[in-house]
Amino acid sequence: MKKLGNKFIIGVILIITLIVVSQVFIAYWQSNRDTNSYLSLLSWNATLNDIRLMPEDKNILAAWDRVRVIGESSLAVIEWWDGSMTRLGWNTTITVNQNEISRDFTDINISFELIAWKTWSNIVSFIWSDSSFTQTFDGIEAWVRGTVFDVDLDKQFIHTTDHSVQITTPSWDSFLLPEWSVLNLESFSLIELSEYIRELQDSAWIEINNKLDSEYINELKSWLESSINSSNPFLFLLKFISPKYAILYVLDTYEKQEDIEIYIATMSDSKKQKVYNDVLSVYQDMNFISPSDDAYATKMRYKRALVLLDVNDENTQRLVASSAYDLQDMLDSGNSAKIWNTLSFIENNIDKLDTQNLDIVKNGLDYIPEDLRSEFAESFQSLWDILNIDFSEFKNINSDSIGDVLDSTDAAIQNFLDENVWGLLEQFSN
Repeated sequence: MKKLGNKFIIGVILIITLIVVSQVFIAYWQSNRDTNSYLSLLSWNATLNDIRLMPEDKNILAAWDRVRVIGESSLAVIEWWDGSMTRLGWNTTITVNQNEISRDFTDINISFELIAWKTWSNIVSFIWSDSSFTQTFDGIEAWVRGTVFDVDLDKQFIHTTDHSVQITTPSWDSFLLPEWSVLNLESFSLIELSEYIRELQDSAWIEINNKLDSEYINELKSWLESSINSSNPFLFLLKFISPKYAILYVLDTYEKQEDIEIYIATMSDSKKQKVYNDVLSVYQDMNFISPSDDAYATKMRYKRALVLLDVNDENTQRLVASSAYDLQDMLDSGNSAKIWNTLSFIENNIDKLDTQNLDIVKNGLDYIPEDLRSEFAESFQSLWDILNIDFSEFKNINSDSIGDVLDSTDAAIQNFLDENVWGLLEQFSN
């Protein structure tokens, strides 16, 4: 019996030792995370505070730094520490105003001023109530939340490719610029897509950025998959001593949403608030995931948990509204199960949205194909009633209708795009 007792005590000591070592390792790893944003030269010539950049070198970027891209074929990129990207086109000049990101990604405050020419930004993080990603130009502010957009000061427009941008004018008027919109920066009026294609679009610039974006997103996916597969092996032990690891264990192991909801319902408000940032920190690594990816179910599981943990509803509006963009993205895949899952999430939290975020959701529902509207309207009647949606008002916008816009442009424009876009891209690359 004495030997068994000794073995039990030794086993307990080993378990405690493993937990302590794991905690120390995690603390050490977090304290040594690289918190810098980097500037790299992709081609030809650029300077950082008048110091010439060398190709492929990563240069640490700080507030008040000035970047200048020199030459017609030059290209540089900023890798913000939160994972977002800003590419600087030829002859572009910017000044970094703010570059503050917390180690857990929960507080993100990035801002820079575009002084000349053009930029392309891809924001992959969830920008919550106390965070911001802001680009200024000519007295205008663009507040971004999970968006792909480009600004061209030479041709005076801002173009949103994915999601929306909040615009604040020099007179402090504020409005939302929707996805697939082009805004004239002089008159603050929308530019017709056909006019943009015919007179303003730089096909080579768009092609190279889409290509680089695709490569970068694939890198993020590979990193996320590796991170998920190499989760903390002591998590099942840590859950007993830390609310943080307890909720992460539940989210990683519970398969049914109902079980997760039951678990969170047993938590006090103070404990919910305590672990909210821990869950948000993990969610930041998967915010970029699209509905076509395998990890989308995990992303939705974390998003639902964040809503349940958000005692003061500080960020629920943005989380729910962002699902309207996911809805748009998933319609191309034709996966009705994912559409069902996302619509259910929106409907369950529709009462928490303000007017602006309700408009985002309504615009997202506009993308539902005609053959699916009746099915989803019957299943989510309260959602349709709250938004006061009439089927006759649907725009029925999808990838095919975007193609229709291109087809509606005159033959000369189409011939120009077909015959010259790859030539322009090759010329730019050289």
